[in-house]
Amino acid sequence: MKITVLASGSGGNTTYLESGNTKILIDCGISFKQITTRLRSHDLNIDNLDAVLITHEHNDHIKGLDVTLKRSDAIVYLTEETFLGTHPKVKDNLVFSQVSFITPYESLNINNVEILPFSISHDASDAVGYIINTDGKKIVYVTDIGYLPNRDHDLIRNADMYIFESNYDVTLLYTSNRPFYLKQRIDSIKGHMSNNDSAYNLAQLVGDKTKNIILAHRSKECNTNELALETYNEVFKDYGLNIDDYNIIVAHQDIPTKVFEI
Repeated sequence: MKITVLASGSGGNTTYLESGNTKILIDCGISFKQITTRLRSHDLNIDNLDAVLITHEHNDHIKGLDVTLKRSDAIVYLTEETFLGTHPKVKDNLVFSQVSFITPYESLNINNVEILPFSISHDASDAVGYIINTDGKKIVYVTDIGYLPNRDHDLIRNADMYIFESNYDVTLLYTSNRPFYLKQRIDSIKGHMSNNDSAYNLAQLVGDKTKNIILAHRSKECNTNELALETYNEVFKDYGLNIDDYNIIVAHQDIPTKVFEI
């Protein structure tokens, strides 16, 4: 399986996954042109794209969806509530035969890839994360989440790879020039996940299969790569984990990650 995070952040989010002949995008928050350009830099393409998995309806996760579907025969998978909450500028340009509704905690198969959506806490209509299983490997994709309940820990424990939100540093957030209501929204259980919360959650989830962690949706204004990685190092040490046992990187808004082969 090949994976690259093409874009991650408030300006747009898209991840590419390839397993055998199956090609999937998770979210479609950058333009079709940018998707193809960034894939081409890795000698990849979305010819014969099979599916687009949408986490929720916020613009930075769907703004390239209508054009991408027009350029392919792919099916977009999303919850009905997410579809209804999608801005008409995008929704009204979708061909309904290319839309398939999903239900959290009910699995679906796209060729050889098994996908389980699960509910996450965010200020959207019906936000989901995804657990992706193929060829005996497990990938967990979780962004735009304010709180991860214990009920989901067993579902996402000991994945081979985590793409997991580490959005903000608490001190930088509250000393930023953002309005106080926005600071509160980001720091709420329906907002985003701080470096500390992200690290403490993953310290309880990683297992002997876990090798790669991509920290996603980093705030440009209220976080840095160094702070995110430093926090992970400190928290993992508190849990008796050796940070060197994991390949941890921070995804960027404008530069795709390398291609991971899992």
